[in-house]
Amino acid sequence: MKIIIIASSTGGPFILESVLSDLPVLNAVIIIVQHLPPSFTRSFCRQISSLTKMPVSIAADRETITSPHVYTSPAGKHLLIGKNRTFTLSDTEKLHGVRPAADLTMMSMLKRSEDSLMGIVLTGMGRDGADGINYLHSLGAVTIAQDPSTAPIKSMPQAAIETGQVDLILTPDQIRDAIVSF
Repeated sequence: MKIIIIASSTGGPFILESVLSDLPVLNAVIIIVQHLPPSFTRSFCRQISSLTKMPVSIAADRETITSPHVYTSPAGKHLLIGKNRTFTLSDTEKLHGVRPAADLTMMSMLKRSEDSLMGIVLTGMGRDGADGINYLHSLGAVTIAQDPSTAPIKSMPQAAIETGQVDLILTPDQIRDAIVSF
């Protein structure tokens, strides 16, 4: 299975419009960990759904991951992935001041010969996603950071780049192309 995890925070919904706009149905799973207050989760999911022909839903506890599909993280819950095939929601304490934390989602992945992984860090404040990118890179994943010059808030992609484990630094349109070619 091809699994793509996207970390996104402040400014992310706008950037995700460029990344996901007119996205065709791909033989892949895209998991978006977006820092959002609970009142915006459903409208965010609807917004993502309007951008692509792929099915889109909010990840649910114990749900089996299917492809093709775009999943968004529920607000206020960490999103963990068991054996790269099922979701587990967690109420454990915030990481980097956020819940969900993309680092925890990324670091719950396993290296499996039948899976290809990609990790992407988009705009946002703080360093969520940097440790996850470092970990995914160690598993052989393709790792991407948004070019900080195109990010409304540069901290998250810059922190990912500073790990030295980012394969590609791309604009939102280039990230879209990388997802399609993945």
